[in-house]
Amino acid sequence: MKTMTCKKLGGPCNQPLSARSWNDIVRLMETHIAENHPLVAKEMERTHNEDPTRWEREMKPKWDAGRAA
Repeated sequence: MKTMTCKKLGGPCNQPLSARSWNDIVRLMETHIAENHPLVAKEMERTHNEDPTRWEREMKPKWDAGRAA
């Protein structure tokens, strides 16, 4: 189980998020952002539409390196 904060994953807050896999943390982050940061969610959606792999390219190496919250 790895834990990273919303902020470490590109979000605005220090809420810790824990998951066993990259796919699980992605789903958890999407849900957290949608429920807690709707304006950020809109910005992330816009960024995703411009470059669908940008967030993963930036965040997955942090996850893989095991950098915790």
